[in-house]
Amino acid sequence: MPTVQPLRYAHSDGHTDVCFDDSGKHILTCGTDGDVRVWAGIEDDDAISHRVGDRVYGIVYKSGRFFTSSDTNTIQAHTFPDGGPDGILTRFTAPVNHMVVNRSGKTMVACSSDFTIKSVEVDTCSHKTMQGHEAPVLSVALDPKEEFVASSSCDGTVRIWQHSDHSQVTSMGILPKTNDVSLSKTLCRLCWDLKGENLFVPVEKEIHIYERSSWKKIGVFQDEDVAGVLSILTLSPDGKFLAVGSSEGSILVLDVKTRKCVDRYKHPKKFSVTALAWNPKKTSELAFCDKEGQLGVLEDIKLSLDAQVLQETRAKETLGIFDDDDDNDMLIQATNDEGNMGMETGADNSDDDQMPIIKPLGDIDDDDTMSKKSDQDDGASVISDAPLVLPPAPVVVEGYKPTPLQNPFQPGSTPVHLSSRFMIWNSIGIIKQYNTEEENSIDIEFHNTSIHHAMHISNTNNNYTLADMSTEAVILAAESDDDNPSKLTCMHFGSWDSCKEWTTVMPEGEEIMAVTLGEDWIAVATDKRNIRLFSLGGIQREVFSIPGPVVCMSGHTNQLLLVYHRGMAIPGDQCLGVTLMYVEGKQNTVLGGQPLPLSPKTALAWTGFSAEGTPFYMESSGIVRMLNRKFGPSWIHVANTKSHAKGKSDHYWIVGVNENPQQLRCIPCKGSRYPPVLPRPAVSILPFQVPLCEMNTEKSQYEETLWRTRLFGQHFDQWMSQGFEFEPSRKVDNLKPAQEALMKLFALSARSDREFRALEVCEMMPEQHTLQLAIKYASRIKHMHLAERISELAQQKEEEAEQEEEEVPESSYNPAVVWTNRNGYMGSRPREQSHLVQDEEVMDEGDDEINMEEEEEAEDRPSGPMLNLKAKSDKPSRPQFISSARSSNPFKMSQESQKTTQSGGTKGTQVFDSMNRKKVDKVKAADPVIIGKPGKIIVKPKKSTQGNLFATKTKTDTAKPDTTSETPAPQSSNTPSAFDLWLEKNRIDLEEEHPDLAEADLIQTGAERFRDIPREEKQVWITKAKQLKTENSENVQSTDNASTEVPTENKKRKREETDSKEIKDIANKKKKDSFLDGKKKPLSQSTNSKLSGFAFQKE
Repeated sequence: MPTVQPLRYAHSDGHTDVCFDDSGKHILTCGTDGDVRVWAGIEDDDAISHRVGDRVYGIVYKSGRFFTSSDTNTIQAHTFPDGGPDGILTRFTAPVNHMVVNRSGKTMVACSSDFTIKSVEVDTCSHKTMQGHEAPVLSVALDPKEEFVASSSCDGTVRIWQHSDHSQVTSMGILPKTNDVSLSKTLCRLCWDLKGENLFVPVEKEIHIYERSSWKKIGVFQDEDVAGVLSILTLSPDGKFLAVGSSEGSILVLDVKTRKCVDRYKHPKKFSVTALAWNPKKTSELAFCDKEGQLGVLEDIKLSLDAQVLQETRAKETLGIFDDDDDNDMLIQATNDEGNMGMETGADNSDDDQMPIIKPLGDIDDDDTMSKKSDQDDGASVISDAPLVLPPAPVVVEGYKPTPLQNPFQPGSTPVHLSSRFMIWNSIGIIKQYNTEEENSIDIEFHNTSIHHAMHISNTNNNYTLADMSTEAVILAAESDDDNPSKLTCMHFGSWDSCKEWTTVMPEGEEIMAVTLGEDWIAVATDKRNIRLFSLGGIQREVFSIPGPVVCMSGHTNQLLLVYHRGMAIPGDQCLGVTLMYVEGKQNTVLGGQPLPLSPKTALAWTGFSAEGTPFYMESSGIVRMLNRKFGPSWIHVANTKSHAKGKSDHYWIVGVNENPQQLRCIPCKGSRYPPVLPRPAVSILPFQVPLCEMNTEKSQYEETLWRTRLFGQHFDQWMSQGFEFEPSRKVDNLKPAQEALMKLFALSARSDREFRALEVCEMMPEQHTLQLAIKYASRIKHMHLAERISELAQQKEEEAEQEEEEVPESSYNPAVVWTNRNGYMGSRPREQSHLVQDEEVMDEGDDEINMEEEEEAEDRPSGPMLNLKAKSDKPSRPQFISSARSSNPFKMSQESQKTTQSGGTKGTQVFDSMNRKKVDKVKAADPVIIGKPGKIIVKPKKSTQGNLFATKTKTDTAKPDTTSETPAPQSSNTPSAFDLWLEKNRIDLEEEHPDLAEADLIQTGAERFRDIPREEKQVWITKAKQLKTENSENVQSTDNASTEVPTENKKRKREETDSKEIKDIANKKKKDSFLDGKKKPLSQSTNSKLSGFAFQKE
């Protein structure tokens, strides 16, 4: 390592340049303060200062004068050492970025931000211009032979110019493109070798070597330990060494011949190196400046390789690996003089047509002449007296280079190193931290001030860096220092007692890395891979370990989400694991260390829960994913915030997520990943979108709406499984867009003659009423085969529904119970009457047109699409239990049904009439759910029996029962189900086990036990129930046949007789009342007509 004196303040912050005078005794510097300072060595405390302008961009010394480029866009000459002005060489229209002078000092080449390059004769001030760059020019380099000029530019090219006629020779696009010098990561200072045979160009972390004339890349300088982008190149006065400076403070000294690094230096603060200059009289001394305006000098630079490295290098040269023109190497010279290597004298090693013939090493050792020659050259050789033994070739294994692990972070916070930052921003409030020289404090504010008032806390003594907040508490965590261990502080403002704050200190050597708050618990993750759970009151509840370093942590109600490193990933990626667990109630693990999906070359940027309790996370690329509990569980891509950003450097910072309504609340960050604290940023709402294929088509748009709506409606099922209560209508309203998208997708498929696809859409329809609409639409557009297929599907679904209802007893029924249909979609059974009314309104939009078409085609088309279900519609699809409280005649046929039977035409929706009536009945019999706090679902008890659930009701429920019918109603309302039969047998055992349970709770317990019995035993009870059901159906059928044998005329006459009797009774009653009053009142016209009719009928 070179000797480095403490860095000296030279100029103000910004670009600083440096050079030596010809004697090497003085150092000249310039900077953004507009001064040129002359230093008599690095230890000079009284440097001479010359005012040149407001800003000085570059300085170069030659032949007793120094030249500067200032903010006046000119190059001016000054005398040395007094610094007096000595004329202006040339002018530009923009600042001059770089200038070089040839060895004689007569020619200067300079470049500017106005895209031009000028070659200036110093004596006459005449100049010639080279134009062709499309952006500001960064640097220039003059060929030592003065034939070519090389230049680099912000347009990403390195160009070669003919110095004589200023024409362009070639252009190489090898640099990154930028718009301005201030935005460029590299200054790209080019350099020629001493003879002008090769051009050195810094490109990223490499130095490319280009051959003169052909301009082909012939080699590369590389160093694995270099930090940042290589920016500055300068050649030593003897041409043997190349000094390199990087954007992160690394300085390397390279041997041009061996292409090896002989010495290196790293800036203590990693500031960018802006200038390098060799001492012309002392090769081991190198001056440099950084972007902070500091001056430094490297002394006693090691300019030779280690013995082992030198030995390996010479061995490779002996073997002809490096074809150099220099044959003055002592080892090669010795072998050439003796001829022992069998190589022709004067042979050029660079000649590819000649292959050197090497004598075996054993012959060299046995040759006396060679030994004598070696003894004579020992004084001049750096190698010891031992005989030359070629070392084995070094084995270079390019193995796996692990990607650095992502550091832990707190979701919703900005980096700790910022002077003002957000410690947390979530749906509850904002915690801001200010860490400046004047103030070190924390501000806490709540979005809803009714939760708690804003707070201001001093952070001078505690040094809190982590925070989280909820509606009950605020937690703060501090890192450990020399005197104090890491600690956790909780401000429990929701406590009912007077002690609102407590603090816990971590064990010695254990550091808090992440914190989070739940409903009434706190989780703390430490660097010892421990997760510590506390109650809000400060009780230590659980301690468990995770298999890797924690990355982040989030909590919501009773859910805890952990993300940690689970192993080493492929280069450029992060291998993260995720754990999702319930820490209260039913304590179980949903995700147990599964890999967290990340896009290639990305890291985790945010994790959290939606307001409904579904886990979400965002990658550094802007992709947002959510947990799909029904499929896997797995993670699905639901948004891409980068697609909404206006520029490449713009990002979005998430502060909250809602599923109902679907909202992604973010803060737009222009040119940054994090928002500023002041002024307070505004929150934007971004939409969600599932990335399906061909989103520009109508079909994909309907599919995206369908699956996104269903995906964001899964939280209702999660609430139900956790015992939370909600209104069933909320779920129906939330899934309504999916229902509409499903119908539109079916219509689109049917119109496109994609009947198979249309039937697949019907399989995804969860309700029979929706299938009815599909059948009507298929009939209207003349797709009769499709309508028949849909009717078969409807029949199959109806049978599955019947079987499910037989297995599920009434006591365990709830209108919001989740069910699964054939295609695996989870949803609620169609029990809500309001939802049926909405579907009827949708269906009624086209009913008039459909009915007119069916009436016209009734004669030509005697059978409709539901003909194949005619036989099934005649039979009761389920037991028809007639309530004793009915007033209408159960055997009477309505006029509408008679008309339908006489016409002989089958309507497209006839088969669903009974289904709709039964659905309405189920809505009336459904258990109303009481909305309350999270807990168990409370259901009001029902007075009706299980048979009444399936009873068919009409509009005349309030009328009196018909007592004139001689045929009694069938007494089959108590036909037991499979569960009823099982409960009747096992009731005594259940009462003995649970003597304190009420009747409803006992039935509920029996229902749970009935579900757990083996399938074979359950099938036996189902078979017994079906047998009883069949007997009941036969009785009902025989009763129907008996009722149909009564002539219509007799039925009409009986009704007329009943009406006449009622009229007579009314007349007698009125007559009696008038007699008791002692007054005779004339009968009304309607009464006279009724009496006359009665008399006529009696005759």
